[in-house]
Formats: sequence, structure tokens, C-alpha cells
Amino acid sequence: MLWSVWPWRGETTWSCSPPFDSSSQTNNKLHRDDKLLLAFDAFVLSELLDREVGVGKIIHGNNYATLKVNTDALVTEVRRLTEKISALLSSNSPPELVLNRHCPECEFQNQCRQKAIEKDDLSLLSGITETERRGHQNRGIFTVTQLSYTFRSRRAPKRVKNPATPHYFALQALAIRENTVLVHGTPRLPKSETKVYLDIEGLPDNESYYLIGALIVSQEKEVFHSFWADHDLQEPDIFSQFVEVVYQLADSQILHFGGYETLALKRMKVRLPESVHAKVDAILERTTNVLSVIHPHIYFPVYSNSLKDIGRFLGFEWAHGEKATGLQAIVWRESWNKTKDTDIKAQLLRYNQDDCRALKHVVESIGRLISSADAMPGHARGSAINTADLRPASRGSHRFRKIEFALPGFNVVNRFAYFDYQRQKIFVRTNTSLKRVLARALPRRSRLKPNKVLQLEAKKCVSCRSRKISQLKPVKRTVIDLKFFKGGVKKWITDYLSWNYKCTKCGNLFAPEGVPGGRAPKYGHGLATWCIYNNLVCGQNLGRVRRALNDIFDLDVPQPTIFRFKSALREMLQPIYDRILAHLLKGSLLHIDETEVSLRGCKGYVWVFASMDATYFEYRDSRKAQFLGSLLKGFQGVLISDFFTGYDSLSSPQQKCLIHLIRDMNEDLLNNSFDNEYKDLAQRFADLLREIVETVDKYGLKQRHFRRHREDAYDGPRNLDHSIS
Repeated sequence: MLWSVWPWRGETTWSCSPPFDSSSQTNNKLHRDDKLLLAFDAFVLSELLDREVGVGKIIHGNNYATLKVNTDALVTEVRRLTEKISALLSSNSPPELVLNRHCPECEFQNQCRQKAIEKDDLSLLSGITETERRGHQNRGIFTVTQLSYTFRSRRAPKRVKNPATPHYFALQALAIRENTVLVHGTPRLPKSETKVYLDIEGLPDNESYYLIGALIVSQEKEVFHSFWADHDLQEPDIFSQFVEVVYQLADSQILHFGGYETLALKRMKVRLPESVHAKVDAILERTTNVLSVIHPHIYFPVYSNSLKDIGRFLGFEWAHGEKATGLQAIVWRESWNKTKDTDIKAQLLRYNQDDCRALKHVVESIGRLISSADAMPGHARGSAINTADLRPASRGSHRFRKIEFALPGFNVVNRFAYFDYQRQKIFVRTNTSLKRVLARALPRRSRLKPNKVLQLEAKKCVSCRSRKISQLKPVKRTVIDLKFFKGGVKKWITDYLSWNYKCTKCGNLFAPEGVPGGRAPKYGHGLATWCIYNNLVCGQNLGRVRRALNDIFDLDVPQPTIFRFKSALREMLQPIYDRILAHLLKGSLLHIDETEVSLRGCKGYVWVFASMDATYFEYRDSRKAQFLGSLLKGFQGVLISDFFTGYDSLSSPQQKCLIHLIRDMNEDLLNNSFDNEYKDLAQRFADLLREIVETVDKYGLKQRHFRRHREDAYDGPRNLDHSIS
């Protein structure tokens, strides 16, 4: 590489070049470091000659391309870097140990990494930026272990169409601390009978690709293909060969690790014949970046998401051991370019094949992880744990719940400390007045005195309608109910008196129609509806409803019976439920919305469908809206909903809720308070809606009163388009 600098006004040209060897490999791509090095030379010449040197040229690459650089624009950064270097050299203490992307090229890599591991330094986490690391340090977090305690799982916003899937370094630290695999969210890999594991080797600085490895796995059979290029002119040939082999596998999925492979295919596409372009596009559509699945969803207990670290954690070993790195592959290729040694070529071919087989091993491990996660939701999956199962750390505040004591003695003392126990078991023995009070307060079994007695007789057999029947033993049944009056509600007991009958003609044993069956007391419809009303509308759990029945009506209803009231009422009201839905579907307007509900250990969604005179509720396990198509089949009216994308698939005319739109606009206005154009739009929209609402409030929904707003409604968008243009 050559570079030269000269004075800005160009009276004299100054050039500087390092020793140049035509056989050495030159870079086709320049980095900012190269420009800074040129700017440093210009800065030194300016100081030595006392003349401004503001422009330089860099000659680089195989074709000796020339890049003109304005070094004046880089002087400030050069001064800052030189001052920083001077401060480091003059300081007696060593600089802060920070691992970065240049470490693989440094001879002290192992020494620095060992010190970082001893300190548990945050820079061990590959990919964490300097800004993020400084932010954690400002909060007192200096180690990976400390960072692992900061992870908090957050729910994605409901109305976000494409929720972000970031990589949480705190979760990565937690996986390292617990030495286990953590699954966050729902990872998905494409399913196909034929899989192609792809790995491409190249020289990034020269944008050349000399080796393509493809491991084809179909029905447990493996075939490996290697495509080798001796020089740049052979690169289109090996890519054409690869395309012809893979394109024939129509139902295959091409898996690769990182974006290097797809970038290589896109770059080489322009160098291939036009007849191959369509095949390359078809292959690109079937590619899947495995790293894009791992990065947001699967956290292995390793410091980086490189194929080497993940593969070694999962038990795969490269033939060349720790030497098997991408940087070492570049060194091997450079050595082969000079010597054409067959042993070096064999090393590169084996390294490329190991990468493909390591990718296969990783994908199969992830597949087993995903399949086991689908089979056992909500539980630990072998060596993997879903983040939904992680218990949040206690914040120190007391929670009113049953305490689980670590020692049995604490549990005994806590049980004896309750006030009721002390009053009824301890103090009652020494206080006679308290003993009399408690004796009067002891619960006694209430007597069910009937309010009404019905005596029923049978005249005919219920089966054959014969009158030849005979009475057997008497029957008494009691129905406990609540009777509602204008002034309130009272307990209502009804006794049914009758006999068991036997038909002499058919031999049938029966009781008269209207006599409740069973020996235990029956409970009427009024009692059941009162319990469900207090449970659903008043928000009391059924345990408290049972206690209220005992306190108010002196009724001791068994707890299982209380819980069966819901299913009994559902069966009785199901026809009414169906008629409500049919009535809604015949209407011209339907409001729809869904809300999340928390059940015992799980979550669900309640969908609400409402018109002006009816409401229909539907419970679902998830927020998937596929069932709406069949449920609302035949609805011809207007559907009013929020901006949830699940409603977009419905064929009926739709209107979006203005309240949801206003809330979203208000939130955007608060977040962008300095956007005057958007503020003007929101102001005019709010004024128009306010005037319309005032008209509705004053005159109702009469069409003739809305004509005054028609011009404002149409002028708003036209004025907005004019202001934007």
C-alpha cells in the first residue's frame, strides 16, 4: 500500500511510502484506521515543516486504486488519539483491561483473556458496546455475575406489529452464571426433509471467495461437496457449480451461520451469467441464518455467539483444535497463495468441512430443544429453562400469603399465634365470662322450616300411561331457594310430599312428575343466580359467597355444590347464549375487543362482541384471531374495532375506534412535542372531533346537523397535503 500527502495549496508535493513489495497482498477495502494513519502522517509533516498539509492519497488494492482523503477533517481525531496515547505512555499504572474485536490479532490475547476471566469483566461478553459497559459501571455493575441479577423479562406491547427481539446481555450473563441454556420467546427453525449446511471461506479485505462447503443431509444420508478456486478467475465457476447442485434440491432449506454466506452469494451474482441469476434468487429465498434464531431467543452459557463457542459447548470438536479460527484460515490461504502446499489446502478443506458439520450439530441440538419445549410448555426442558419459568427476585416487600417456613418449629409457633386460637383454646380456660360468650357463639345447625308444602300424587304410569298403579313408601324432598321480592330477598324452603309408585302392568317404579330426585336437599335457580351474581358482578370469590350465605340466610351450602352452580347455569342458559350471538350477527353494527385475563397459573383472552342492546363473550386460550372468520360468518354490518391486525382478515366493512386513534396520537404527541407539523395536524383533528361531538350531544345523530362539518372534514387532508408539499 502507498500513500502520499502534499500541501493544501499544492506548491510542493510531499509523498511518503513504506517499503513496497509487489508480491505482498494488498487490500481492496480501506478502513478508517488507514485514513487515520494517513492523517497522522499529514499531521506530523505539518508540524515539522510548519506548513499546512490538508490532502492525501492512498493507493491500494490489486488494481492500484487511488483514494483522495481530506486529512484536515481528521486532524481533531488524530490529536485526541495522540494525546490519549501520550497519557497512557506517561502513566505509571497500566490501562484498563478491556477485550475488543482486535484481540484475536494480538499476541497477548490469551494473557489478557485470562485476566479478564479472573476479574469476571463485562468486556468478556462479545458484542457489548463501550456505551453499554460504561452505563452498567455507572450503576455499580462491574462483573458478569453482577449483571446476571439484573434481567427482567418484559412483555412486548400489544399493538406493536413487529415487536423488537433484542439480545439481552443480562440474560446471557445469567446463562453463564447458572451454566445452563435459557430460552427466551419462541425460536423457530424451518422444517424440511432435505437440509443443506453451507459455509463459505474467503478473504474479507479483497472480497474474494475461494472455498464453498455444502453438507447435504436427506433422510439420514450425508453428502459433502467442496468447491475450490485456485485464483479469482475460478470463483464464478465454483459458485455456478454450487448453484447447480443446490438448485436441484427443490424442497431443501439452506442453513448458514451469520450473514457472510448470503452476502457472498449476492456479490457473486453479478459476476455470474444471467441465466443463473434466477437460480441464485431462488436459493437466497430458501436460506436461513441460524444465528438470527439464536441471537434473540437462545442463550448458551458462553461469552459469545460464535459458531466455535456454541459448537464446543454442545460437544463438537474441530480437527485442528483451538487453532481452528477464521483468522487462521486467512493465514492458511495467504500461505497457500505463496507456496501452493497441498498440506495447507488439506487443512483448509478439513476446516471448512468441520464448520459445516458443527453447524449441523448446532441445528440438530436447537431442534431437539424446540421440540421438547413444545411438548412440555411451562417446565424445564432437560438442560434448558424457559425465561417464563424464571421466578422474579423478591423485592423485600411483604406479601399476604401462606408462609412456607424453612423449619417445622417456626410453623408450629406461627399456628399457635393466631388470635382466634388463643381466645378459643387458651384464654377460655381461665376466663369464665369468655367461656359463656363462646358457648353462645358456637355455630348450630339450622332447621330448615318449610315456607311451602306441596303434596303431589300420580294418576298414571309415566311409562305406559296405565292407571293400574299402587303406592309404595312415602317420599319427601326439600328444595332450598332464594325468593326475590320488591323489597329484598329471603330464604325460601319448599317441601315436596309424595309416594313411590309401582305400575302393575309394566312393573315400572317411579315418582310423580315435579318431585325432585335424590336424597340430599336440592338448590333452586334463585339461589344459584344469587351466588353467581356476587361472584361475577360483585367480584367475590365463591368461598366468600358461601360465607355470606351462612351469615345472611343461615344456609350452609357445601363448597363443591357452590362451584357446580356455574356449569349448571351454563347448560341452562346456552340456548339464550346462542340467540344473543344470532341477534348480533343480524345487526348492522358490532363492536369487538379482546382483553387479557389471568387464571390459575396461565393466561387467556376474553373476546367481547357488543351492539346497542346485546353483549356476547367468548373465551380463548390465545390472542389468535383465526376463529373470528367462522364465528362472524354471515355478518353484513360494520365492524368497529381497535388497530389489532387480527381483525384485518375479516371480510366485513370495518371502522377503527376513534378513541384508540386519539390515544395513540396523544402518546406520539407527548413523545414528539417539538414536531410542530404533527402538532398542527393533531390540533386541527382534535378541534374537528370536538365540534362533531358537541353537535351529537346537542342534536343527536341526525344527518342534517352534520352537514356543517362536511367542509372542515374534507379541507383538513387537503390543507395537510399542501403544507407538506
